[in-house]
Amino acid sequence: MPVPEKEAVTKVCIDDFAFRKRKTYGTIMVDIDTHRIIDLLASRESADVAEWLKSYPNLEVVSRDGSVSYKSAIEQAGSHLQQVSDRFHLVKGLTDAAKKFLSRLLAANFTLPTEASHYDGKPTGDYWDKPVKEDAPAAEHNANVKKKMKTVEQVREFGKQGLNKSEIARIVGINRVTVAKYLKDDFNPSSAYYHTTIPSKIKPYSQEIKNMLSEGKTFKQISAVIRERGYDGADGTIRMFATRERRLMKEAAEQGGSGEKIERKWLISLLYHPVDEVRSLSQDQLDRIIEEYPIIGRVYDAVTGFKGALFGKKEAELDKWAEETEALEIDELESFINGIKRDITAVKNAIRLDYNNGLAEGSVNKLKVVKRIMYGRNSFELLKGKLLRLELKRKIN
Repeated sequence: MPVPEKEAVTKVCIDDFAFRKRKTYGTIMVDIDTHRIIDLLASRESADVAEWLKSYPNLEVVSRDGSVSYKSAIEQAGSHLQQVSDRFHLVKGLTDAAKKFLSRLLAANFTLPTEASHYDGKPTGDYWDKPVKEDAPAAEHNANVKKKMKTVEQVREFGKQGLNKSEIARIVGINRVTVAKYLKDDFNPSSAYYHTTIPSKIKPYSQEIKNMLSEGKTFKQISAVIRERGYDGADGTIRMFATRERRLMKEAAEQGGSGEKIERKWLISLLYHPVDEVRSLSQDQLDRIIEEYPIIGRVYDAVTGFKGALFGKKEAELDKWAEETEALEIDELESFINGIKRDITAVKNAIRLDYNNGLAEGSVNKLKVVKRIMYGRNSFELLKGKLLRLELKRKIN
């Protein structure tokens, strides 16, 4: 079957696709200039794709998604090849990271106070308040006191009968010193250490922890901050306190008294659309939410700033954006930034060059249609032959 001249291909976009009921994956290659599918490979392994790319002598540009395997394959194929990361996948990676953060920070339905104010921990009460209900240690102590008082009453009864301490000790089964102690009028059956509290190591940092929780900080970040301030207790104590506070904060947001009910999904929609296109959320509400949770405003700014650099062809602003976003200390965003740093050349090429992976994504959809027409029972060779023959018959726009 005739195939396009390899010497004529200079720019391609590649993507993977599944065949044989998603148990096997292949790679599709699309010519960016002609918009035609020029080849299919029954593998997406780096070595196979690299060998495939080397067979195109005049190839200069390869557009791809964030696949590490394809990145490695292009590097193996030749250092002269320009890799271009797909802008759609970059934006999706960032918005997915921001969505995870918002889902971690806010309950699915939360209450926005009528007058927004920074969370100060008041709805959660005091972590160190003694519970009204008798807990297990108190119940055990009270049982021990009751048991001891029975022995004390027995000792005092024998004392009233005129028995000496040795005789009482022998009858009751305790020593003379204990008998003497029980016979004293001011004897207290409670433990001397009951209701005494060892000074808490974490209490001086409680308000700071609550503030960091309201900003979406993780346990690891909280631990680093308060240890720098002087905390030398166990990490488990931080986790226990922070977990309880986070739970109570969410409960207060879900059940909280007076206020306006807000659904988290509308805030997530703002990652993709401007506020005037988001149903059930106004600019005034957004302003009050950001006043209550300033970190949300900074996350929106980070997403907007990245889109501005990416689509505004402002390559020089990317490094500054990464530095400012890392300063937010949000794990989800830091993970995204680490990813683009490992692929920085391809990301910057995505800013400078106009190529993208849209052709490959559309061609995969076309491939799926052909596969379904044959009920998914076709072999790879039959699928490849049918698709390439259809491409040769198609007129170039």
